Amino acid sequence: MTIASVLDALGDRGSEGLHTIPASATVAEAVNAMAQHEIGALVVSTEEKLLGGIFTERDLMMRVVKPGLDPKKTPLSLVMTRDIQAVTPGTTLEAALALMYVHRFRHLIVMDGPHLHGIVSMRDLAYHLIRHGEGRFEASIRLAGGPGT
Repeated sequence: MTIASVLDALGDRGSEGLHTIPASATVAEAVNAMAQHEIGALVVSTEEKLLGGIFTERDLMMRVVKPGLDPKKTPLSLVMTRDIQAVTPGTTLEAALALMYVHRFRHLIVMDGPHLHGIVSMRDLAYHLIRHGEGRFEASIRLAGGPGT
């Protein structure tokens, strides 16, 4: 199984539902967008419309709330994650999950060269692995009727 299969399963939550916000936007604007779309991360774009970073719930808590910054006055460019690890659509689920575990990411950007395909969460990958996995563990969860099975 590859990341491409996860993006296909996500449908409008994958590449078509990719939500971006300019780095000049405030944290409050980002939080409003995340709440409106019920998502945990936004892709942050530069003035040149290039990938500048990602803003996640963890960024909000650790870089805004904990130090007591004002979300209405703080631009995303000051608190977003800039050091991005991306995967290609051909990356296996196992490799993507390993990368997320090692680097403590919960969201991963999917790119192929300059083309941004989407963003996947650890939950998306775990769900896809359980739902479509071929091992005994995945089959037992499906038989038990877990959430979404």
